Amino acid sequence: MSEFVPLVAPDDLPDDLRAQWEATTRPGLRDFMRLMAHAPDHFRRYNEVYGQLRFDNHLGARVTELVRIAVAQTTHCQVCMAGRHPSAIAEGLTEEVVCQINSAHRPDMSPAENAAVNFALKFATDHQSITDDDKQALREHFTPQQIVELALLCVMCLVGRFSNLVGLLEDGVS
Repeated sequence: MSEFVPLVAPDDLPDDLRAQWEATTRPGLRDFMRLMAHAPDHFRRYNEVYGQLRFDNHLGARVTELVRIAVAQTTHCQVCMAGRHPSAIAEGLTEEVVCQINSAHRPDMSPAENAAVNFALKFATDHQSITDDDKQALREHFTPQQIVELALLCVMCLVGRFSNLVGLLEDGVS
């Protein structure tokens, strides 16, 4: 971990964040909480919005995880890339499918999933490269509400750029 932004000591975490930290088993996610605890009120608001976008949307668990992981692959955030939500796994998200995210050939993804992943990759790397065809592909498979949720999820997942910048690792050793 670089000293660019040091982690807040566990004993110095606010009580509510300390409880979340103690309940979390993933070392990288624990470090993310300690990093964000420098701005605890903003982190609480971020967490609330992110949690709702990730777990209470109209995209489905598999599409949500594919989009989240696609953005994570562009940010190179190890913490983000390591997580898999059990409901997405239950919907058939496998590591083979995840490996197809950066491939031009995605045989194990539906046309809707393919459109969402294409959008997420372009949104996270060069939003100006999103074409009218990309937009049409989204409109063919998603409602306006779902498209907005997808875009907001991409925005929230871009926090991985900051996690990468400060050197967070999934194993908790930076």
